[in-house]
Amino acid sequence: MRENGYSYFKELHYQKDILYLYNCWDVMSAKLIESKGAKALATSSYAVSDACGYNDGEQLPFELLVCLAQKLVDNTNLPVSIDAEGLYAKSLKSLHQNAQTLFNTGIAGINFEDKKSQTRNYELWDINEQSERIQIVKSAAVSAETQIFINARTDLFFKHNNHSADLVKEALKRAEKYAEAGADGIFIPGLTKLNMIKEFTELSPLPVNIMLDSMNSVTIDWKEIGVSRVSYGPQSYFQVKRILSSNIIFKV
Repeated sequence: MRENGYSYFKELHYQKDILYLYNCWDVMSAKLIESKGAKALATSSYAVSDACGYNDGEQLPFELLVCLAQKLVDNTNLPVSIDAEGLYAKSLKSLHQNAQTLFNTGIAGINFEDKKSQTRNYELWDINEQSERIQIVKSAAVSAETQIFINARTDLFFKHNNHSADLVKEALKRAEKYAEAGADGIFIPGLTKLNMIKEFTELSPLPVNIMLDSMNSVTIDWKEIGVSRVSYGPQSYFQVKRILSSNIIFKV
């Protein structure tokens, strides 16, 4: 297996400049993003699923996710990070198996969330259970004879509408436990209040990844707030869909 770019990808989270990830959903979008000078490629589970005709939330067959990961790795020299959701695992054994299968494609990183994918109301894994799951994912990387940047995602801010100081503290507890379990980064999508993001970054033991809630959010000085990584999530996909819908003329 070729070098997957893990070390370079990890270093990008500690540089002076923000790591912006304009999330792709197929090889074509990945090549366009790379041509604009991207330092790494990352997928959006929503965009990938929707582009393939599936709903988000592990409705896309896992085999298709693995196939996409392989296609992206084969068509770029950049490190590739895959939004793996909960790795489609129904047991700890399947978690290890699925992680190893995905890691064998040569990717450099994953997003790994603490939401139970088969539930509807953003039920989260217990903090200790999710920490064990992260450890298993790390062990799967060892089995695959590779290193993987685990961007541990917490869905606390999607689960709760009231983003209080107590919720930030709870998210920080998860960040600390996930770091101890071997996570490389912490992803806090859903939190949009700048003062709370700054509070979180000041105390986080891991590089902090936020997700833009609109294309205009890119104008914010995220480095000043302490953020290391900014993901467009499905916003890039939505933007392309809007452009296509407003410019394509069908003749019948």
